[in-house]
Amino acid sequence: MSERDVFYLWHLEHLGLITRTADGWSAPLWDDASCGDAVTVAIIDSGLDPRHPNLEAALVSPQIDFGPQITGAVYRSAVTTVSALRQALATSQGDLKEIVQRVLAEVVAHTARAGLDIEKLSVLHDAVQAAGNPASAAQAFLEALSVQPPGLSMADAGFGDAAAKIADLDLDADHSATITAMAGQMARGNAQIDMPDPAAFFGAHGTACAGLVGGRPPRDRPHEFFSALPYYGVNPFCQIASYATPYSHEIKPVINALLAAYFSEAPVILMPRGLPDIAARAELPPSARRQTRIETCNSAHPETLVDDDQANLMGLRRDQELIEALLLAIAKRRYLVLAAGNEGQGNMLAYPASAAGLVDSAIVVAAVTRDGLRASYSNGAPAPATLLHMVSDDAEVLHRDDQRIDSGSFNGSDYQFGDVDMAASTAKYVPWAPLSLDVRGPYGFAASSHRDVPDYEDGVDIASLYTLFGGTSAAASQAAGLVSLLIQAGKLPVTPAGGAEAVITAMQAEGLRHVRPLP
Repeated sequence: MSERDVFYLWHLEHLGLITRTADGWSAPLWDDASCGDAVTVAIIDSGLDPRHPNLEAALVSPQIDFGPQITGAVYRSAVTTVSALRQALATSQGDLKEIVQRVLAEVVAHTARAGLDIEKLSVLHDAVQAAGNPASAAQAFLEALSVQPPGLSMADAGFGDAAAKIADLDLDADHSATITAMAGQMARGNAQIDMPDPAAFFGAHGTACAGLVGGRPPRDRPHEFFSALPYYGVNPFCQIASYATPYSHEIKPVINALLAAYFSEAPVILMPRGLPDIAARAELPPSARRQTRIETCNSAHPETLVDDDQANLMGLRRDQELIEALLLAIAKRRYLVLAAGNEGQGNMLAYPASAAGLVDSAIVVAAVTRDGLRASYSNGAPAPATLLHMVSDDAEVLHRDDQRIDSGSFNGSDYQFGDVDMAASTAKYVPWAPLSLDVRGPYGFAASSHRDVPDYEDGVDIASLYTLFGGTSAAASQAAGLVSLLIQAGKLPVTPAGGAEAVITAMQAEGLRHVRPLP
C-alpha cells in the first residue's frame, strides 16, 4: 500500500495508531480491539447524518433530538427508502423488487436490538421477489413496516432502573429530586416526528465528530455509495449513540441528553460542544428605560422586561448548578470527554470544562498541530499536565504573543505585516488538518455544488461526504475514540479511575504518541 492510500489518515499515523510497513500498514491496537466487545460512545452534539455510508454501521439506536421536545424526539423517516417504495407503488414505476431489497436491508441494519419481526418481513420480501407482478406484495410489505425502525425500549435504554442509577450518582437531595422528575418525564418515551431527521442536512459538526470517533468503510453497496472512501475513525469497531441538542442559551436539553447517555450505560460520553457560562453574567439592574408594554397588562402588578429577563437568568443559573453537579458525578462513573475550547487563551478553559473540579475528573482535551505546537486557537489551563493533547488543525493569528501566517492565503501572500518576522511566522503555521465526515449538500463544511441535498439513492459527489475538520472538537473526538479503543482492547478499565492521567499512562504503555505542546 502506497503513501497516497493512507494520506488522509495522517492523524492516526501521527498518533501512532497505524504504522507503515513494507507491504502496507499495521494497527496492533485495532487487532486487539476487534476481538473485544464493542464499546459505545455517546455523543452529545448537533446530531449527525445517520445514513452517512461511513457511519450507518456504527449507530446502535435511532438518534434522539432534544431540540423540538425537551424530553427527546425521534424522526420517523430514518428508513428513507420507504418513501421511494411508496412513490413507486403510487406511480407503478421503478423496480419494486430492487427497492424492497434495499428497504429490507435498511430495516435489518436498524433493528439489531429492536422488537421488529424480521422473519415476517423476510417472508414478505420473498413474496415480492417471487411475484410476477409484485405490486400487491410490495404494498403488504409497506404496510408491515414501521416507518421508523423501532428503537430501544425504555427498559433497554436504562430507564427501567433509573432510580438505582440516580441514587448511585450520590447527588444532594434537591438535585436528586430534580433529576428523578426529569428522568420520569423521559421514561414516558420520545416524541415521534414524521419528517426527515434535520441533522442529515445541518448536523455537520456532529457528523464530523462522529467520523473521527468511529468512522469505518461503508457496507458493500457500490451502486449507492460509489464515492465513499475506506475511511477509519480512531475506533472503527465502536458503537455510537447520538443525542442532538440545540446550540442556544438553554441548558435543560443538554441535561436531558446527558441523563439519557448516562442511563444508556455508554462507557464513554463525548461533549465536543460548549455551554454558556450563565454564572458569569451580571445581574440586570432595574431601569425605567427598559419598561415595556408588559406593564400595561396588569397595572396593579407592573412588570418590566428586565424583571422577566432576570427571572429567566435565575432559572438558567439553577440549571447550570444542576449540570455541573451532574457532570462531576458522571465523570466518576463514565469517561467524560470535554473540549478545552477555541478562544486561544493559554490560561483558561471553555465552559463547561472550566467548571470547578472537572479538569481533574473529566478528560479535557486541547489541540496541538502536527508539529507539536499548541494550536493557535486552543485554550490551555494553568495545570497542563491534567490535559490530554490531541492533534488537530491550526489557524492564522497575528498579535503580540503569537504570529502565524499562512503564506498560501491571500492575507499571507499579498500583505505586509511590518515588523513581523514573516519567515518565522510562516514556519509556525501548520496547514495540516484531520479529514472527517460531512453531511451531503450545500450546508456542510465542504459545501456541495448541489443546491438541494441529494438523496443517497441518487449517488452523491465526494465533496458532500468529507471535509477537513479541526478545533478542540476534533481533538476531543479523537480522544473519545481512543478511550473507547483502549477499553475495547482491554487496556483501560470500563470504569474510569479519574481524569486524563490513566488514559495517558495507557497510551504510553501502547507506544502511542501523547503530545505535550512545545513551548
